[in-house]
Amino acid sequence: MNKKIEALNKEFPALGSRFGGKRLVYLDSACTVLKLRCAADAQRRHLLELGGCGGKRSFHALASAMEEEFNSVRAKAAAFMGAASPEEIVFTSGVTDAANLLANSFPFTPARDEVVLSPLEHNAVFLPFERLAAAGRIKLKVAPLKGCGVDWDGLERLVGRRTALVCVTHASNIFGGRCDAARAADIAHAAGALLFTDDAQYAPTHGGCGAPFGADACAFSGHKIGAPYCTGALYVKRDLLARLRPWRVGGGTVEDVSAGGGKFRVKYLDNYQGFEAGVQNYSGAAGLAAALDRLGECGFDNIRAHVSGLVDGAFKSLSGVKGVKVLGRREDLLEGSLVSFVPVRKGFSVPDFNLFLNHQLKGRFIAVRTGRHCADLACLASGYRETVRLSFFSYNTQADTDVFTAALEEYLKSLD
Repeated sequence: MNKKIEALNKEFPALGSRFGGKRLVYLDSACTVLKLRCAADAQRRHLLELGGCGGKRSFHALASAMEEEFNSVRAKAAAFMGAASPEEIVFTSGVTDAANLLANSFPFTPARDEVVLSPLEHNAVFLPFERLAAAGRIKLKVAPLKGCGVDWDGLERLVGRRTALVCVTHASNIFGGRCDAARAADIAHAAGALLFTDDAQYAPTHGGCGAPFGADACAFSGHKIGAPYCTGALYVKRDLLARLRPWRVGGGTVEDVSAGGGKFRVKYLDNYQGFEAGVQNYSGAAGLAAALDRLGECGFDNIRAHVSGLVDGAFKSLSGVKGVKVLGRREDLLEGSLVSFVPVRKGFSVPDFNLFLNHQLKGRFIAVRTGRHCADLACLASGYRETVRLSFFSYNTQADTDVFTAALEEYLKSLD
């Protein structure tokens, strides 16, 4: 194992956890990455040593220290996401929050009132736009699925003069692999539309987001890179950010309030300031910065190479198991961080298998994700009701896959 990967893995205390006396084998990093000790330490330090009034509400020394640290985190997030300026970064609680903000703030017009989604979109992106469509505010289109990926020709046919926004997940959370964000940007921009990429699954093992590939907006979640829960950021290109209408408003978003003629007039702050209402997650942001620094120190090229090797090993191991079908092509899966399969053996119950992994193995339990993975569009398009997903990060080894494969074969034998 790469020495930098070995050093990074010492930062994950949960790896040594036992539950009911059983050792954890964690293969569910696509849901959330185990938390970095340095991120937890940074959050704790901020809470205990700072933890005062921030957000430019007060002008004492403690508030200034908090604001200075918060601004430094914004600069780190901007560099990570490929933004031209820190002012293009809006802090959010994650991709779900970011997608809701974008959907409800987006400048749709009668002439451009359509949104086109890839068939791989997580419900975090699908549902905010579906709600607008259900209310009659926009028209929603979903591109077809081709194999386990986007049908790019089909998506291009849907994008036209009325399309305002195209949404494409940068890496699938159900079928694995990576989507071609640059191609999606070309398709959107050729029709005069804009592109949003969901980088929740891309950012942890590739580093960065969709902005360098041409995305006009993109988002990632901190908890998927080992940072605290309820942290993350939304990048919005400057010219689009200037056109968004603040959606969730309150303290910290207002430049001026005046009254006259029986009416109030509110002027909102420019750039990100108009979109960060209320007290922010300052301590979480400190943890987010620590996570970005630590992963950057390890090097995303090292993380990517390690995870690709794990995906390759899992694909080979699971492809040799009779009774299951691995989804996707090896060459595509190597670009992602997970492998999914569906049972083809009669009598195989995915819920029962999950219980087996948790309760029937001696001395250990295996954490994987089963079900629809909040990817209902993909399930509807593919016809797969549920899958079993193994997802990897730096702390995993081939031994984890071997333990899982042995457990899978043991479960299949129990069906005889």
